[in-house]
Amino acid sequence: MDAIMLALVAVALANADGRTGLLLSDLLAARKDRRRVVAIAFGAFIANALIAAIAGAALNRMVGQGIVSLLIAFATLSAAAALLWRGRLGPPAEEMSDAAPAVLAVRMLALQFGNRSHFLIGALAATSGAGLWAAAGGMIGWVIAMLPFLAFGAAMAERRAMRFIRWASALILALWGIRTAMGAFGL
Repeated sequence: MDAIMLALVAVALANADGRTGLLLSDLLAARKDRRRVVAIAFGAFIANALIAAIAGAALNRMVGQGIVSLLIAFATLSAAAALLWRGRLGPPAEEMSDAAPAVLAVRMLALQFGNRSHFLIGALAATSGAGLWAAAGGMIGWVIAMLPFLAFGAAMAERRAMRFIRWASALILALWGIRTAMGAFGL
């Protein structure tokens, strides 16, 4: 049960910049098949979360906890770096606004493959072997982080409070990563 809470918090913090929510919000504004777009986005996230969770649970049986701790440290530190990255990390919504549903599904699946949320889910699943719980927690954290941006759009991302939340989330993830790395080395 710890895996669900850790994944929920980690994924919610890692998505505090709202990039996924803004992309989905832009897609919903540009396309007429909104329900299908939401189903595709959620389906792509769930598919990638399950892949990451299964890989993490398998990794739990293959490597020691010191290596898993280093994997978590790397995942949290890379998520913190992604939060502070000023450039675009994904394609603009205009590139996908006219795509056929099958093409959109493949692009969304590929776009989310290996992103910070799924890397965190896989790393946290490796700690306990509870992959499905980590995937469920990651899904909840992703939705929680995405909802404000879906509701209020791009104007919310530009607010000073959101920049503070993004920096605070990056700081928390960085401290989590440093502490986990130090623990892996017995410091």
